[in-house]
Amino acid sequence: MNILPANRLRLYREFKALEANDFHGIVRYYEQFEDGIRALDPDEYLECTVAYTNALFETGSHNKHLVMCDHLLEVVIMQNIENWGGEDLYQRILFRKAASLFQLQEYPKAEHVLRELVKIAPTDPFPRRFLEKCLLHQKPSWITRTRAICVALSLLAALIIALELFVVKPFFRAWLEPMQVVHNILLGAGIGVFAVGEVLHTWRCRRSVARFTARVKKKKLTSESTHSP
Repeated sequence: MNILPANRLRLYREFKALEANDFHGIVRYYEQFEDGIRALDPDEYLECTVAYTNALFETGSHNKHLVMCDHLLEVVIMQNIENWGGEDLYQRILFRKAASLFQLQEYPKAEHVLRELVKIAPTDPFPRRFLEKCLLHQKPSWITRTRAICVALSLLAALIIALELFVVKPFFRAWLEPMQVVHNILLGAGIGVFAVGEVLHTWRCRRSVARFTARVKKKKLTSESTHSP
């Protein structure tokens, strides 16, 4: 599409005039004049597209955001862009891509992206913490079983409480105290099973991330020592 230089300048000037936090306005303008924006100079196009991609994330358009993340990653690689606005653009896009996948509950895909980020920057705490959070949301089968056991014990305790109120208390008062002990034990056991399961899952996720990070750091050190003169 051939656009006169004056029109390209107008498009870029109008885009820059938009408020940085007017995310809906940025999305509307970019999508309305996308063909013209594509005809801008590479730096101007990249600036507009980065702002648009960020606006998609902020407005919750995560599926569109993922498409633009992949496009931007290609642009960054092809143009060999390392820093943009004082930060590593490639890492920023990957982090936001993982965040969109997380919002869409695509936890395994988000985990894959975050592991790649940890490989790139193992000393950065943010990808590591996000990876832990992502792993926490991927519940293993044994967590489902512990929750089922907790629910079963709670229901059994509720049944015993009902028996206490409507049968034992009116007719078998001698059994009231033992029944109360039983329902307390069942409730405590249910809470205990749930708590132990959650704590164990959290610990295993953190340990997994710590071990993975340690392996990445060790591999990087080995690689650096091998290539050093």
